[in-house]
Amino acid sequence: ETIENCLRCISSQTYPNVEHIVIDGGSTDGTTEILARVADTYRMSWISEPDSGMYNAINKGLRMAQGDILAYLNSDDLYLPYSIEAAVEALSAGRQMIYGDIGLFYPGEPPAFVPHFYPEFDLNYYTHLATLGQPTVFWTRRLTQAVGEFDESYRLLGDCEYWLRAATRGFIPVHVAEILAVQVEHGSTLRATMPELMQKEFLKLRAQYLSEAGPVQGRIRKDVNRRLRWRRDQLLFILAGSERARAWPRFMQFLRDHRINVKKSGLLWFLLPGPIRPSTATLLEPEEIKRALFD
Repeated sequence: ETIENCLRCISSQTYPNVEHIVIDGGSTDGTTEILARVADTYRMSWISEPDSGMYNAINKGLRMAQGDILAYLNSDDLYLPYSIEAAVEALSAGRQMIYGDIGLFYPGEPPAFVPHFYPEFDLNYYTHLATLGQPTVFWTRRLTQAVGEFDESYRLLGDCEYWLRAATRGFIPVHVAEILAVQVEHGSTLRATMPELMQKEFLKLRAQYLSEAGPVQGRIRKDVNRRLRWRRDQLLFILAGSERARAWPRFMQFLRDHRINVKKSGLLWFLLPGPIRPSTATLLEPEEIKRALFD
């Protein structure tokens, strides 16, 4: 039910040089019928066959891809129209892996949209306390040639392992101050349906990179800093709505193009602690951003 929105967002990219490969795991839920119907319209190729898990499928796609810049997008997530163009621009400056900020879209009634911001890469922090927003990560073929494919022993956190592996091999991910993707938060995501496996794989991941990252450092201090930085970024997001915005300029232009205003009143909610903040709190009018993303 989400695949066509994903396909459409890639075919609508402002960057024209996109090779789009869809890897389906032999599904029987109607996905392949959609792929067959829209393949030419959305300029993509696809295969459907059984696999041993998500990262086995991603590795298949990597082997098929011909481009110098690589990324993958799960079928329930979205790129913004400028996402690939922004990533290519950032990687053309000599970086090998970049990641951006992300918009979290909650499709309930009423829907909500919450921007989520990431700090600069720190191996200890991203090993023990946080993860990168997977849909926002782009990297070069040179990096994959150097560090190899995704570890298929992971079912949920192979992407997190890949970012850490790249960093320990000298390919430090670089943060780009732009919202590069939208992650749709619904109850049937793997991370929502397999919490025990998620926790087990986090323990495995942290043990695997303990020698390189060291034990967790300053957990309380970093947690306080994370909360303060999050509120600061919410304020900056509201102030960035001007024509000369330096932060998230492409996303702010996207909002202007769709006549969506950042809700200044929303800041009051985000100053509150999470447990007493309404789940519907949002900085953007939810129905308007839903229309811009999906219509």
